[in-house]
Amino acid sequence: MSEGKPQDEQHDQHVLTVEGQAPEEKDSCGPILGCLLTFFSVFFIVITFPFSIWFCIKMVQEYQRAVIFRLGRLKRGGAVGPGLFLIIPCIDNVQVVDLRTVSFDVPPQEILTKDSVTVAVDAVV
Repeated sequence: MSEGKPQDEQHDQHVLTVEGQAPEEKDSCGPILGCLLTFFSVFFIVITFPFSIWFCIKMVQEYQRAVIFRLGRLKRGGAVGPGLFLIIPCIDNVQVVDLRTVSFDVPPQEILTKDSVTVAVDAVV
């Protein structure tokens, strides 16, 4: 034990340093396997270039965004779009999100108020 600091303060400092660090998620395969898969996929795309480019280019409309997951994790940069973007077909998974407002028409209904008056109500949600 060091002099000048009680044991409780030393323990609190140790807990703070452990809790202050970002939690590291450890994959069973590691990032090396992800880089290796990405390299081989890009290599395969380059070899079969004229045919594979049709599978690599995706397009989303003005009112849509594409969220790209690479090996099951969100790709750096967030959602992409509108327009054209490139993906790696074997590695990336694309989810298209529609940003338009959706409205539903509620059919007219007759309701009875507290003072026994019938009122027809129509709504759009």
